[in-house]
Amino acid sequence: MLTAVRCMLSKLISPLWRTVEVDGEGIFSGTPGMEDIRHLRGSVVTQLCLDYAMIDDAIYFTSGEVLGGVPLKEGDVVNCIAVRDGAQGGWKALRVEKNADAWEDGGKTSIEADSMQLRPLIGTVTSFEKDGGYINQTTYFPNYSLWEGYEPMKGDWVQAKYFINLSGSQWTTQAHSVAPLRYCRLDKVRVTSVYGNIGVVEDNVFFSLDSLLLPAHYQPLPGHLVNLVMVESSQSLYCWRALCMAPCLQRYWTCIFTGLILENKGGLDVTVYGQFEDLMIGEKRELVSLGSCAELLLLHFSSFTIGRRLEVTVGSKEENLLQPSEPYSPRDASLVSTMPTQVITVSRRLPTFLPNFPLPQALRDCVEAQSDVLVIQPCLGEELSPSNMRSRFSILLWLEELNAEREMKEFSIEGALLTKGAVYLHLEVLGLADGRPSLSIGDRIVLKKPQSAGVVMEYVSYVTEINDETVSLRVNAEFQRSYLGEPLDVDFSYNRLTMRRCHNALEQTKQFVEMTIQTPQWTGEWIEEPDQNKEDNKVKERGEKKDIKSLNGRLASKPIPSPGKFFNPDLNPPQREAVKRIMAGECRPIPYVLFGPPGTGKTITLIEVILQVYHFLPSSRILVCTPSNSAADLICIRLHDSGFLHAASMARVNASCRQEESIPEVLRLYSRAGEDIRHASFHRIVVSTCSSAAMFHNIGLQVGHFTHVFLDEAGQATEPESLIPISFVSEKDGQIVLAGDPCQLGPIVKSKLAAAFGLGVSLLERLMANQLYSRHDWGYNPNLVTKLIYNYRSHEALLTLPSKLFYKSELCFKAPRAIVDSLCQWKTLPKKGFPLLFHGVRGTEMREGNNPSWFNPVEAVQAMLYCCQLAKKLYNPVDASDIGIIAPYRKQCEKIRVLLGKVGLSDIKVGSVEEFQGQEFLVIIMSTVGKNRIWVIEVTNVRIFSGSVQTYANCGEENVCQSQPVVEEVFGSFS
Repeated sequence: MLTAVRCMLSKLISPLWRTVEVDGEGIFSGTPGMEDIRHLRGSVVTQLCLDYAMIDDAIYFTSGEVLGGVPLKEGDVVNCIAVRDGAQGGWKALRVEKNADAWEDGGKTSIEADSMQLRPLIGTVTSFEKDGGYINQTTYFPNYSLWEGYEPMKGDWVQAKYFINLSGSQWTTQAHSVAPLRYCRLDKVRVTSVYGNIGVVEDNVFFSLDSLLLPAHYQPLPGHLVNLVMVESSQSLYCWRALCMAPCLQRYWTCIFTGLILENKGGLDVTVYGQFEDLMIGEKRELVSLGSCAELLLLHFSSFTIGRRLEVTVGSKEENLLQPSEPYSPRDASLVSTMPTQVITVSRRLPTFLPNFPLPQALRDCVEAQSDVLVIQPCLGEELSPSNMRSRFSILLWLEELNAEREMKEFSIEGALLTKGAVYLHLEVLGLADGRPSLSIGDRIVLKKPQSAGVVMEYVSYVTEINDETVSLRVNAEFQRSYLGEPLDVDFSYNRLTMRRCHNALEQTKQFVEMTIQTPQWTGEWIEEPDQNKEDNKVKERGEKKDIKSLNGRLASKPIPSPGKFFNPDLNPPQREAVKRIMAGECRPIPYVLFGPPGTGKTITLIEVILQVYHFLPSSRILVCTPSNSAADLICIRLHDSGFLHAASMARVNASCRQEESIPEVLRLYSRAGEDIRHASFHRIVVSTCSSAAMFHNIGLQVGHFTHVFLDEAGQATEPESLIPISFVSEKDGQIVLAGDPCQLGPIVKSKLAAAFGLGVSLLERLMANQLYSRHDWGYNPNLVTKLIYNYRSHEALLTLPSKLFYKSELCFKAPRAIVDSLCQWKTLPKKGFPLLFHGVRGTEMREGNNPSWFNPVEAVQAMLYCCQLAKKLYNPVDASDIGIIAPYRKQCEKIRVLLGKVGLSDIKVGSVEEFQGQEFLVIIMSTVGKNRIWVIEVTNVRIFSGSVQTYANCGEENVCQSQPVVEEVFGSFS
């Protein structure tokens, strides 16, 4: 049968068609004759449709049949192999190739032939799960490529043979065979230590009970004499890892292992040792005996034999890939080790520029006892006022801090083995890449070393480097020299820096809510409809005379318009009105609110205002802040791309813990200008996060140093966080602009108590509820609020409902039709022209290890399948960078990324809702993960909901939800 298949494939790709016989019988016996296969050269692509195309108006094909994924257009000359469709009688292409690429060597291009060659590779296993893993983070190896009897572990040194996989949009490397690089057997060696699930043999061979092959009913203990096979592996301080281990008593093996493992059980006769691999749906496999590789490994165990369980699993290959790596076992925070009789702490004091603002012990005792916090802090129940503002927000910050401390304690590690470096100690923290715990450079970590008589030595260390799941720690020099690899208990400490900055901002802005209203005005006049030809000539003259100093010789690339004209002539009326009002500053220093619903051009308006202030108010100094680095980077990039600034005019101030590789390349120049805080503070435009702006207090910057403060995405910052940049503005004539949308995402507050008493209400939201800022029958006060209403992002069908629910039905559809309608005829949509579908699946919520984050393998697979349809199956596929996937749980995001990596779609962004705030994608897929949850977020023009939505609609398994009443309930009528 296999010979027949090979002959059939070779016949399909051979340039010389001839009859091939196998055992005297034709390959196509029982099928139509050779006239059903055509080999065409020099044919022409005559039609291009959304999902398919035609060659010579007679042969149908999709992008999947095009060699190398090369995009084709009408009129391209191609070669192809086509077969007759038995059901329809038409012709379908099996392979299409642009005519420029000649076919040689029986249909394989030189690239294809070269990709099939096996190449040697030596490296370390960087990850391994049930169905496969990665070598050096890039070369994938499936489970069946492993040396028989070998189960790898992260850190193992291996030798492999690999080939280049040409499938998918990106070429990848895949291992054909994987074996340990070095291995050997040790007899009659002693187990020297065991700590939990890990241990050491003869002080130089590491083992983990999670991966160690052991005989039944045997558990290694300190002092045991054992035989073992070890492989070369980098495990903390050790270079070898035990693969198999057994006590060296021959009688034990004869009586226990052979008797229990090799006996017949459950009506089955054990007659041969073998391996039965997992089966996918529709697959068939025969049971085969052990190969020579497995026998070679077993020869090292002359005293016993390792048997393998015969197990058959039937399911989806992709779904199996996402199964939990280990059963979920939540950390028990109640388990506390025996209290030491004496604690000695060794640390070195670091310089500090902020007051400590210690957490009151009475508040800590109240929260830990779960008592009523209003009893000791009655101001939380009072209405917010100038008299209680500072004390109220201080208490809320402390409540949030208590919650963060409790979360950090859950990640404590017992018996950790640190790797000793020349300067630092290196600690592996599982889950660090997922933010569990969340660590930054400079964070404090306590290392505990028990001594005799109940004495515990505590060594305070500080994080100096973070690489994936390994942190480098700077410790006391004496401890660094004396550490010999003994296990230590590790306690993570909550970094109070941001909280202390918020407390300090409350101190600095005591008069903020009582400040006197001043009304200095900009004296320029606005020209609504200038004569563009005359003005262009004037601009050229001014541009030639303008003296601009440059950094690295780079000047502003565009001519500066005259006062009263806009840098961006395409601004719509509400955007222009906002610019005028902010420049006039008739009500400053009271904050001005730029109310920007999604897709209405809030950032574009903000950029225009910043450029106006910079060029036409020469005495100004601007501070631009956002709650997150991504939002701050976006502002910087937009200002850079405007072409109206020279390089020396702006500084991007980053936190010292931010890694340089996370900074966009285009901003490296501005970031270097922001490294010296004092020097950066004298740039005309300074951009930072709200928290990092507090560094200007460290250098004693005076109030009023910045004349204008722009706070973008203000709805995502807590009020104390917003006050950090505001504290630098003059209380007499400073200008404050809050840009954002109180109807979108609010601040992230994890303490339920703090959220209940108002810490989750941003300054923007609180002001918008104030009578001065609220909407009246005649609209908003134009001196304080401008609401942007023209949406340039979403399809009209998706915009209608949020406009009605949150924005008084005022949003106007202005998005380009060519973009928002580009996928409205996609065949998967239940209703053409309405770019939204719900997909219900019968999946299972899961957790693994100590990670409480949920994931749903079935949903993850479905999200991946939709990505494949959009990015690979359409004739004009969607670019991977134009697709975004939103999931509420970090673990679900991780599982989806794994699947996308397998199909060559790693460029698709996957993240939480917060990570997508303010960004635009052509397609958004939302995975709800759990039952009874449905997420509705206005982001783009095409959306796919994937989740367990049986509560809302009785969706069949793997069927697109067609329940019109349910969809109408959530989104209104389709019509």
